[in-house]
Amino acid sequence: MTASEILLPSIAMGPSQQQQHTAAASVMNGHGPEAEYIAVDRSDQGFTFSPAQEALFEEQESLAIVQELTASSEWHEVKAYGHMSDTAREVSLTATTLRGDGKIALRPLKFFNHDKTECVIVMHLGRNLCGHAGIIHGGMLGTLLDEHLAYVSLPSLPNYTGFTANLSVDYRKPCKADQWVVIRGKLDRVEGRKAYAHARVETAIDHTLLTEATALYISPRTAGPLKEGQP
Repeated sequence: MTASEILLPSIAMGPSQQQQHTAAASVMNGHGPEAEYIAVDRSDQGFTFSPAQEALFEEQESLAIVQELTASSEWHEVKAYGHMSDTAREVSLTATTLRGDGKIALRPLKFFNHDKTECVIVMHLGRNLCGHAGIIHGGMLGTLLDEHLAYVSLPSLPNYTGFTANLSVDYRKPCKADQWVVIRGKLDRVEGRKAYAHARVETAIDHTLLTEATALYISPRTAGPLKEGQP
């Protein structure tokens, strides 16, 4: 038994769970290669803009990084949180609980490269997400990095699913509140059911490094077919 299997005993599924999981993965899991590839209407947030959100939307569209990613043939935009079911979205910390004025006011902009091994997200972090006055809470940044690392890891794992086995976060500079940030993540390698990746949070204007992280994700053992070369 490997160290990772000792740390994650709960992801070893019984036979009936394996069959159910394998059958549902291709239908319900939003992390597959073709998932989220739908037209994105940035102005449709599911609610009417407040004056503050309207101003932020105009700022968002004027950001150089947004214009660069939108124009690039190397990146395609997907709908943030579009991979989640309605039930999952309702109880999601970042998709629902922390949304609103002073928090995550607008749905983040999310871009993938063609094989989903790299992801870039542009988002605004408001003043109600602080640990110290004017400084975004470190736990918030860790959460965002954990989610981001999953985005670049799960598409390459069996059945496009997995769990965080290890997350290491380094805080380089304070992340000031009420600013636009960019999160960049990249898959490093896949070893069977294990995926290793790294990601970073930087300022959207001058790309100053704020926080970075590495992670290991592990896919559950299942009865379903694995990708070529995976034990």
